[in-house]
This record gives sequence, C-alpha cells and structure tokens, in this order.
Amino acid sequence: MKKYKAKQTRKEIINKAADRLKQLLKTEGKNWKKGWSSTIAELQLPVKISDGKNYHGFNIINLAIEAQENGYESNLWGTANAWRKKGYYVKAKEKAHHVFFNAQIEVEDRDFGIITDSGELKDVKKKIWYFKPYPVFNASQIQDYVIEKKTEEVKVSKVDILKNVEKYVANTEAKIIYGGHRAFYSPNVDKITLPKVEDFHDTESYYGTLLHELIHWTGSDKRLKRDFSGRFGDNAYAIEELVAESGSAILSALLGISPTVRSDHAKYINGWIEQLENKPEQVLKAITKSTQAIDFLDGLQKKGEKKKVA
Repeated sequence: MKKYKAKQTRKEIINKAADRLKQLLKTEGKNWKKGWSSTIAELQLPVKISDGKNYHGFNIINLAIEAQENGYESNLWGTANAWRKKGYYVKAKEKAHHVFFNAQIEVEDRDFGIITDSGELKDVKKKIWYFKPYPVFNASQIQDYVIEKKTEEVKVSKVDILKNVEKYVANTEAKIIYGGHRAFYSPNVDKITLPKVEDFHDTESYYGTLLHELIHWTGSDKRLKRDFSGRFGDNAYAIEELVAESGSAILSALLGISPTVRSDHAKYINGWIEQLENKPEQVLKAITKSTQAIDFLDGLQKKGEKKKVA
C-alpha cells in the first residue's frame, strides 16, 4: 500500500505557503482576496472528509487558493489515509497539498532550571505551539469519487439592506455610530464608526467595510485580546489589518456577499509582504485569528441563527 509522505521539510512547506501568499499580494495588490474568496462563496468552506468538519484558520484561505489554482470542483479534502477509510484512493501522479495545525509539544526550557535540595540543576520542561503541516488531497484528485454539483448560486448583485446580515451584526450588540467620512474601530471607547449607509456606492462595499470593522471589534481586551499597540505603517498594525481583511472576506462569503476591497487596503500590503519575508509563520497564524474572530461572532448569535465557521 502506497504511503504519501511530505518530501519537503516542515520549513519548506510553510515557506512555500507564505511565498504564494506574498506573490498573490504583489501581483494582485488590492484584489488579492478576490479569487480565493469567490471560491469559498462557490464551494463553501473547505471540509474534512474524515469527520465533515470545516478546516480552521489559514487552512481556509490556503485550500481555497489551491482549489482556485487547480480548478477543483469540491470543498472536500483529506489525507490519503482518510480517503482510504472511505473506500477511495488517490489518482496516480497526483501531488499532495498541505494543511497546517497548531499542536502543543513539550520541550526543554534552556533559559530556566530548578535547583534541587542537593544543589543539582534540574531541567524544566515548557509547552510551546508547533505549526505542523499535513499532506491532503481534494476530492477532484480521488479515483472514482463522484462530486455532487451545486444546483443553486447565491449572488448579491444589487444595492440592498440584507436582513440576514443586519440580524447577524445586531446580535453581537456592537456599538456602531454612523456619520462622517471614515470607517474605523476605536478600542478606547469600544465603538465602530462608519459613514452613513447612503454614502456607500453599493451593498458589497458597505457590508465589506462593516464586517471588517466588526472583526477589529472582536479583538478588544473585553473579547479576544488581540494586539492593538501598532501604529499606522508599522508591522503590528499591518498584521491586525490582515486579520480584519481576511476575516471580512471569509464572513462575507459565508453570508452571501460578494467580497470587495477597501479603498485604503493597498496601504497595508507592503507591511504584510515584509512580515511574510521575515516571519512567515506569524502571518499564517494571524490569518488563523480571523477565523477565531468569526467563531466568536458566531457564538453571539441566537439559537437557530448561527453561521458555523471552523
């Protein structure tokens, strides 16, 4: 029985994913999320064949990009072993893609130790988070697997107040002020400020901006406690914007809104590229925070109104 193992090292796999995201930012600029977010809207979130649950964090974007680039028609993914357990096998010459999981491992703490009663230095263990890649295959790469075709398409093509989105936002009880010409979230007063609804050009740009700021809102010290210490132009600021932008894109797709890009989005792209070049894992983990934010918002929804995001 053939085993599928990653021929690349962990570092090479992570750097490959980061390099592709970096290239996407460089070549597509403000439109970096258009392709993969459209894939999510069309196919829904990537799902594990093993248990039917959604993938988390950066895996959502990474697998959506893989599906887009390879023309896959399914959102089902799994390891070769997971497919085998369902009675299916990977087609010959198909190459594996990768998902990433955060796992806690115990390592020796080289900075600290304990002096025993006998005067000996005893090693101390500590737990760290380890970013580990796993090879997976899409249903389109599986021999004899029949992919179910979608018969309906959900599109938002006109300016309108979307009751489902309004209800979703209202259930969070976030304080939102309308007026002025800027959109921003202020951690100090814990409020979102948006221009008046009639000042937006279309439905997509209005809800895209609203959801972007709502993702920021989840990062408050009262909620998920993300780092808001960055100033405009620095890396910390750019990373938080990446959390908000990727979160907004995923949530827009889930709520049936065609994702758009904020007009000031390009200001942050260079910061993201710099982070990807210097600390690729930090950026991939930052995108994971965006789905944590969506999970938090989902948890505020009333029974029967939740959008499951994993």
